[in-house]
Amino acid sequence: MALAKEGHFARAAAACHVSQPTLSAAIQQLEAELGVPIVKRGQRFQGLTNEGRLVIETAKRMAQERDRLRQQLRDRHDGFSGTLRIGVLGSTVPLLKSLTLPFCERFPNVNLSVMLQSPFDVHQAFEASSLDVVITYLDQGLRRYCRVQALYTEQYDLLIRKGTAFPGRRSVAWEDLTKLSLCLLSPDSPIFGKSESEILAEILTKTPHIVTNAIWMVMDHVRTGKWASVLPRPVRIMASDDPELEAIPLPKIGKPSSVAIAISKRGPVSPLAEAFFEIATSSETSSKLRAVLGMKQGRPAAGRQAFVT
Repeated sequence: MALAKEGHFARAAAACHVSQPTLSAAIQQLEAELGVPIVKRGQRFQGLTNEGRLVIETAKRMAQERDRLRQQLRDRHDGFSGTLRIGVLGSTVPLLKSLTLPFCERFPNVNLSVMLQSPFDVHQAFEASSLDVVITYLDQGLRRYCRVQALYTEQYDLLIRKGTAFPGRRSVAWEDLTKLSLCLLSPDSPIFGKSESEILAEILTKTPHIVTNAIWMVMDHVRTGKWASVLPRPVRIMASDDPELEAIPLPKIGKPSSVAIAISKRGPVSPLAEAFFEIATSSETSSKLRAVLGMKQGRPAAGRQAFVT
């Protein structure tokens, strides 16, 4: 449907939050399952085959029926009550209000229990059925037993007091951090990916530093102008309205990590979890997340696109 609407492979892939090869592979898989060609072959999109047009019309009717079913279920369960258990990475906390606010407005009688955990603990708790929804790193294990959708691709920024270092720079190399005194959350903290943890641990051996587990201590020290810090993009949002601070993007290291929301697909799924997942992955919520993360419409501002499973 996205390809038929956009008429362009790259734009369709961006609209679906997937890479172009992933989109092409999915279309080829669908063609194999249906036993008919859907897209006219060529270097560029050349339109749909006759069979493809039939597939599109049927897909649109299916999507309308899906939306109608979801609305019926929403109308039926607007009186939900109980507690929804959510496990999240520490770095996602500044984004949570974009998810919890619309959920609580729609289900005012539902309580939320939100626990900050490491990626390992999130997986363990989810497998033990002590959580209903998780927001964590997307990996193969999660995809095997969960219904998942990527929310964003992780990115890191150097946080400094305005005018103290790298004036006018739009980006800073990781090796440039050795020129600064740093105040960091612990490199082995769950807010950092594996590659970032390793490079930060090495940098700390070469520069004066403070390590803490308190984000407010980090912010206060950076405001003095003597220290700088490195924070994942969602955590940096807390400083976005601070006139004394600025954030400069750091290049991504290796394969970027995607942060995803997941609910179990083993056995019956909590209707509350289904409702939260639906709100979190809606186009309205996605637009809000792109706005607060500084992402362009349809894809991250830098680096490769997020993907959906």
